[in-house]
Amino acid sequence: MQFTPGYLFGMALQTVPEPRKVARDLFNLGLSRETLWTALLLMVVLATVMGVVADLIFPIDAQLMGPILSSPILLGVVEGAFMFGLSVAIYAIGRMMGGQGSLENAIMTVVWMEFLFLGLQVLTVVLTLIAPAMAALLLFASVFLFFWVLTHFTAENHGFQSTGLVFTSILIFLVLAVFALSFILVLLGVEPIEIPAQ
Repeated sequence: MQFTPGYLFGMALQTVPEPRKVARDLFNLGLSRETLWTALLLMVVLATVMGVVADLIFPIDAQLMGPILSSPILLGVVEGAFMFGLSVAIYAIGRMMGGQGSLENAIMTVVWMEFLFLGLQVLTVVLTLIAPAMAALLLFASVFLFFWVLTHFTAENHGFQSTGLVFTSILIFLVLAVFALSFILVLLGVEPIEIPAQ
C-alpha cells in the first residue's frame, strides 16, 4: 500500500462500492497496536482542529454548547473518548456476538472512518459557503457512509457473513449509547436546544 494522496483518495472512493475489500487491504497492513493508537491520536487532533476552524467560520453560541464543548482542549478530549470508545466497542461487542476480530482491526476501522469524515467535513465547510443545499445533502450522505463503512468493516473484522445483522446490532448499540451520552452531556452543562415559539 502506498501512502500517497492519490492512492489514499482512490481507496477512499473505493470504500463505497467495495468496503470489505478495502477493509481487507487495510487490515492486511499488519500495523502494530502502538502505531494504530498513534494514528488514532492524530485523527483526534485533526478532528479537533477542524471543529475549531468550523466554529470560527460558523460561530455557535458558547452558552448553547456549554463550557465543555466550547473549549478546544476539552472538545479534543470528547473526540478522543468517542473514538477510543468506538474502537473498543467494535472489538468487544463483536467478540461477544461470536466474532473473531482483533482490537487492531477495530482501531484501523475507526482511523479510516475518521480519515474519510475529515475529507467530507472539509468539503462540507467549502460547500456551505458556496452551495448550502449541496452541503446539506453531503451531511446526509455522511450519515449513510458512517453506517456503511462501520457495518462492512466490522463484518470483515469479525468474519460475519450477514451485514444486516451487524447493522441491526450497531443501531441497537447506538440507541443505548445516545441515551448514555445525553445524560453525560447534561452533566457537562450542555443544554438542549430550545426551539423558539412561533
